[in-house]
Amino acid sequence: MSASPHSRAWYARLAAELGGYHHPWQRVLEGPDPEQMFDLLLRNVLRPESQVLDAGCGHGPDAARFGTGVRRWAAYDQVPELLDLARMNAPHATFQEWNGRGEVPAPLRGPFDVVVSRRGPTSVIPRLPELAAPDARFLYVGPRLHVPQVEERLLAVGWCVLAEWHVSVQAYAPTWEDWSIRGEWMEEPVSRREWEARVTARGMPYREERHVVLAKATQP
Repeated sequence: MSASPHSRAWYARLAAELGGYHHPWQRVLEGPDPEQMFDLLLRNVLRPESQVLDAGCGHGPDAARFGTGVRRWAAYDQVPELLDLARMNAPHATFQEWNGRGEVPAPLRGPFDVVVSRRGPTSVIPRLPELAAPDARFLYVGPRLHVPQVEERLLAVGWCVLAEWHVSVQAYAPTWEDWSIRGEWMEEPVSRREWEARVTARGMPYREERHVVLAKATQP
C-alpha cells in the first residue's frame, strides 16, 4: 500500500480494496484463531439491557454480530469509508465519525454498560470515566502478546484489570508477498535474506498473538 501504515488514507484503501478492516495477508494457523477469546468474553458480558460503545469499530463486524441482542449499540471510527460500510452491515446500530479526542459527540454519550475495543485503540481508555456507567466493563484485544499502555492507562483513570489473557498460536505466512504485507501492517522490518533463511514448506513461521483485557472501574 502506498499510504503510510495505519493512516486514514491507508485504512480508506483497505475499505475500498478489501471491503472492510481486514488483514490483507494470507495466513495459516495451527490452532484456533486467538481472537476467539475476545468473542467468548464479549458474549459473556453482554446482556439484553446492555448499552454498548464500540471504539474503533471499523466496518462494523461486532455491531452486526452482537448488536441486535442488546438495548443499544453505538460505535465510532475515524475513517468515513469504514463507517459507510458499517452502516450497511449493521443498520440497527449508531455510527459516528470520531477519533476519541475532544468533545464526545451527542450520539456517543453514555453511560455505557460495556465498552469494547477490538482493533486496539487505547485512546478510549482516558475517556472511560465520562463514557461508562459506574459498574461498566471494558473489554480490549490488542495485536501483540502484551500491550503495556492498556494497564497504564486503566490505572491512570482508576480502573482495574479483572483478568487478562496472552494468547499465542503458531502461524505461517505462505508467500513472500504475505510476509512483507504483514510486516507493513505490524510495522516490523522484513528482508528477503531473512525470508530465504527461515522460510519452510508451509511459509514463514511466526506467532499470531493477542492480548485480551477485561477491566472495570475501581470501587471508591
